[in-house]
Parts: sequence; C-alpha cells; structure tokens
Amino acid sequence: MESEYEFEGKTKEEAVRKACEKLGLPEDQLEIDVISYGSTGIFGLVGVKKARIKVVAPQEPHVEIEEPSRAQEYVEERSRAEEYVEEPSRAEEHVDVAELARSTLEKIVSFIVEDATVTVEADAERMKLTVEGGNSAILIGKHGRTLDALQYIVQKVVHKEKRTRMRISVDVEGYRDRRKTSLTQLALRLGEKVKRSGKPATINPMNAYDRRIVHVALKDETEIRTQSMGTGLLRKLVIYPQRKQRQRPSA
Repeated sequence: MESEYEFEGKTKEEAVRKACEKLGLPEDQLEIDVISYGSTGIFGLVGVKKARIKVVAPQEPHVEIEEPSRAQEYVEERSRAEEYVEEPSRAEEHVDVAELARSTLEKIVSFIVEDATVTVEADAERMKLTVEGGNSAILIGKHGRTLDALQYIVQKVVHKEKRTRMRISVDVEGYRDRRKTSLTQLALRLGEKVKRSGKPATINPMNAYDRRIVHVALKDETEIRTQSMGTGLLRKLVIYPQRKQRQRPSA
C-alpha cells in the first residue's frame, strides 16, 4: 500500500532532499510529481514562490535482512558527508557577498544600458560597487535618484540572500565623490552667508546621504546649526544661525 506526501522548498531539488530525509528513503524509491517548480521572483524580492512536489512512497520500505537497506545506507552516507562539511570562512563568505552584489548590479544595469562593467572594492564593513562605461547620465538620474534606487535594490538583495548588514554603496564613474565635493562647498558657502546675515538658508530637498554630507561639513561650526525639515525620503535641510545667549545684567 502506498502513501502520498507533499513537500516544499526553494527549488525542486531542495523539496526532493527534504522528502528523502523525512521519509528515510533514497530518491530512486520515491515516485515524484512536481506540482510547482517555484519562482525566484524579481531579484529574489517580489513574487517569490516555493517549489512543491507530491511524493508517493511505499508504506513500509523493503529492508534486506542480511545487509542494511538502501534507505539506511542513504541516511548513513549523508550523515558521514555532513560530518566533513567545513564551515565557510569569513573570507569565503566575503567573496560570496561581493560576487552576489556585483552580479546583481550587473544584471540590472544590463537592462538599462550597454557596454557597462561593474567592479568591487570591499573591506570588513563596507563594499563599494562602481559602474564604468555605458550611459552614465541615465544610470545616475536627476540628482542621483536612479543611482540611489540601484543601490537600494542591490542592498535589499544582498541583505536578504546573505543575511548580512554590510554597508553597500553604488557609484557611477565617480559621481558620488564629485557630489560630495560639490555639496561640501555649497554647505560652507551657505554657512558663511548665514553667519553674515543672521538669517537661515534652505537647501533644496535631498536624500539622506546628501543631507549627511551637509551636516558633517558644518558640524564643527559653532555659530550655525543644521536641521532636516519635512517628511519623506527627500527632505529639506535648513542652516540656522545659533541663538546668542542673553547676558545677565551685572548686579
């Protein structure tokens, strides 16, 4: 008499492996019908579906009396193999994360422009992906918004697949360095203006990365202060003159 079971996994192979482990039988003793092969969705984030299989197995697997059954051999072989599996080193994990980040960005960019390459620079805490070639203006977008979107997607994919919180930045032909220099100069120039006039100055809406550049550029200025205003991803940044403390009249 036969019994039916259903198993799920990220892939058909993973579902089959689970069936073999759960039932204690090798694959060639199971009748497997694939219900769904599953889907990785869009970059592993949206539309992910698990693979599902239906398994028909004998109620009581045949066991030879004088020698171990194939089911026992299968389980024992897996146990022996697992004993010798070495945990990946941190260096190997780092390489895996870098390769996933690079290949993900390269795939996205290939849908947008042609003849672009992606290189990776990384240390223990931060990874920088740089795109060279292709139409850089399209990849950067207005005020770097397309570039920020690319960075956001790559971070989400890597953090989801590798369970890491490593900081990942994406740049296109040195745009972020040029942007940092430009914003720092703007911050210093407006800071001097506020000190002279005593009136606040407002910078157009910026993302969090750009606002931080301005905050850092003026953090040591004692006569002025910076504050982000508004809601949403793009908030304005205002530079205020510091309020002077009133001196108490002498007795």
